[in-house]
Formats: sequence, C-alpha cells, structure tokens
Amino acid sequence: MLHMGEEGGHKELARGSVTFLELIFQSISFTAPAIAALATMTGAASFAYGALPLAYLLAIPAVFAAAYVVYEFSRNVASSGGYYRYIERGFGPRVGAFGGWTYMLYTVIGATPFIYFETSLAIIFGLQALGISLPSYSWYPLGLLVAILAFLLAYLGIKPSLKYSVYTGTIEMALIFILGIVILLRVHNPWDPGVYSLKYSPLGLMGVGLGMVFAFTSYAGWGSMTFLGAEAKQAHVNIRKGVIATIALLATFFTFASYTMTIGWGPNNMSTYFSNFVPGLIEAVKYGGLIMAAIIFIFMANSGFVDTVAIINAGSRDMYTMAKDNALPQKLSYTHKKYKSPHISLIIMTVVGIALFTITGWVLGPLNAFLVTGLWTGLGTLIDHIMVNAALPLYMKKKNRLNLAHIIIPIIATLIFGFAIYASFTSINIYVIIGTTVVAAWLIAGAIIYYRKKDLRVKLEQGEEI
Repeated sequence: MLHMGEEGGHKELARGSVTFLELIFQSISFTAPAIAALATMTGAASFAYGALPLAYLLAIPAVFAAAYVVYEFSRNVASSGGYYRYIERGFGPRVGAFGGWTYMLYTVIGATPFIYFETSLAIIFGLQALGISLPSYSWYPLGLLVAILAFLLAYLGIKPSLKYSVYTGTIEMALIFILGIVILLRVHNPWDPGVYSLKYSPLGLMGVGLGMVFAFTSYAGWGSMTFLGAEAKQAHVNIRKGVIATIALLATFFTFASYTMTIGWGPNNMSTYFSNFVPGLIEAVKYGGLIMAAIIFIFMANSGFVDTVAIINAGSRDMYTMAKDNALPQKLSYTHKKYKSPHISLIIMTVVGIALFTITGWVLGPLNAFLVTGLWTGLGTLIDHIMVNAALPLYMKKKNRLNLAHIIIPIIATLIFGFAIYASFTSINIYVIIGTTVVAAWLIAGAIIYYRKKDLRVKLEQGEEI
C-alpha cells in the first residue's frame, strides 16, 4: 500500500524487495574493496610497515565486537533509519535525532565528497601507473561524473543499484584474489611468517596498534545494510545473518590482500609503499602485466563508483527516516512514485556533496581536501558507532533482556573506537585542525537543534520493531 505524506508526497520505499545477497553487497560496496586493497591500505601501512598483515589480522576481532551490537539490535529492530533508529530506541527521540545528524556528518558531509575525491584521484594515479597522464584539473570533472552517474543509478530505485553491485562487486573481489595468486606465484619468497610478527615493524607494537586502527577503518561500511531494513526480505533475520557473513567475507578478503600486497612489495620496502597513492596497481603492472593491470584498473574505478552509490543509498535513508519523525524537513521523506527511492533526500545529498567537493577541492587542493573530508568521515562513523554501542544496554534493559554481554562487548568496541579517534590525531597539521573544527561545529549545531526541538514524533512502521 502506498502511504501519502502531509503534503501529498509518497512516503513508501520498495518493501520486501532486497535479497540476502543484495544486503551483503550493499555493505561490501560501501567498503570499496578494490580501492581499499590497491590504494587505501597505505594508511595502515604507514604505521605498521611490513607488519601490515598482522594489523589486518588483529583488526578482525575488533570488527566482530562492533558487529555484535548491530547483531543484537537487529533481532528486534529493522528500519530504514539504521543506526539512527537504534540510537533512538535506546536513548529516545532527541538523542536519536542527534545520532542521525551525526550519521549525516559521516555520509552527507564527509563520505559523499570524500568518495568523489578518492575515486577521481585513484583514476588519475591509476592511469599514471599505466603510463597515461591526465591534466592536473581532471580530478574535478571525474568527480562530477561519478557523482551524477551514482545519483542516477540510486534514483532509479534500490534494486538496479544493488544488482549492479552484486555483479561488479563479485568480479572486483575475484580480480584482487587472482592478482594475489599471481603475486605469490612470481615472488621469490611467497611465504614469510615474519609479517605476522614485529619483525618488520620499525614502530614496534605501537605501530601495529595504530595500523590496526586504520585497518579497522577499511571495514567501515559493513553495517550500512541496516539502512535497508524497510526494504529487505525477512529483514530481522537477514540483516543479522548478513552482518556476520559480510564481515567474514571481508576478513578473508583483507587478510589475503594485505598479505599478498606486502609480499609483492617486499616487507622490508614498505616505507615506499605508502608514499604511492595506488601501490597495488603498480604491483599489478609488475606481476600481471599491462593487460591484467588495465582490467583491474577498470574495476578499481568502478569500485569507487559503486561505493558512491552505497553511500548515498544509506545516507538518503537516514535522512528519509529522520524526516518522517519530524527531525528533518518533511519533504526529505518523500519517495518517487515509480521507483520508490527517497529521491528528494538523494538530490539534497548529491547537491551538498558536490558543493563540498567543489569548495574544498579548489580551496585546499584535491589531495588535502581528500584528507579533510576523510577526517569528517572517520570521526563521524566512530562517534555514531560509540552512540550505538551505548544505546544497546539501555534498549535491552527496556526489553527486559539485558545480560552481561550487552554491557561488556559494547564497552570493548567503544574502547577500540576511542583509540581510533586518538589515532586520527597522531599527526596535527592545519588540515586536521580544519577538519576537526568543522566536525565540532556540526556536532554543536546538532546538539542545539535537537535540544530545542519540541515536535519530534517517532512513528514506527509495521514490522519495524518486534
């Protein structure tokens, strides 16, 4: 049945249309596995050096600790509001609205322009690795193209975007596995257990610890399937199973990728690994040849594009649900009559993302803007997860189901997130200060808005909570 809004706008998503596999690839796409494996593992490598595989291995229990909270919430709550709804169920409407506002910092303010930068820069540096140079301004038209195409795919409804993600995401991950096998077949010493010790870590245990934190962020996005709670088939069951399946798959992927990329580059040479934007593609050229590297490059670029779609899918549904609860303007809760996508939220999210991409990119330069928007993204997701962790025991107490695990495991996850926030400030410079100032201003504005807002009205839909 199609519900109508106060001003005649449709407010119904495509209920019961998203399959279990599509849920998984919503979250996998959000991690952009090809770009993560070929490019952004450099963040962890800059601290862990040749112990990069150890850092990724140690990150796995940390990810599962965070996933436990979502797993427990999804037993009862499956909503298009995702984390916003979890926080609201635990803390109430005002803090819940602030949690949704914080998720907007992650996606709308941070991740949307960030992924435009990441994809465009990966294309530029990737082509350089293949021997092709583009003009210095190319980052801008490339980012705009990614933004527009991703918006159009998401606008056409949840099914087309997720079907595309399943097909291309499967190929993308398979190519990275194939590249890893090629590397292991062609290196002189394919097995080096020293990468799972401190042997190649100049910074010792602290370096591995900080590397683990940045490795942990490679998994970011595994919980984005929760924002498809209103559209998923058997949502309460499939989201719970999907979170575990996604993390298990990503853990296998990153364990393998971190090892093969380190072995291929040389554990003793990792100080030069993180000085390159796409070192993995350089390895693809070296070990697989230009044709294989060119194919991988295409799917690396596509990885950024699909990540963009996943980001706006999740962020727009956060805004859509908040608007239904009167935490944002009502028009953001309207859905397209034919495609049942939250098209107004998608439009606003894309426009804001392009505006921030334009302003930060031309003022700071694309590489510095990439770092600043990345800080917005990282801090936004960490703060939001901490709020979700704190909400779980409160919610379980309300449901008379509270046990010791509901307290201890969220505390462990929160300590890990707190360390991740600390690690974000291991290097203080003008761009960190700019990024932090914007984050603080956004959070203060949200706190004031929702402290003063008197007309929040939570309206759970049928089946949203059981």
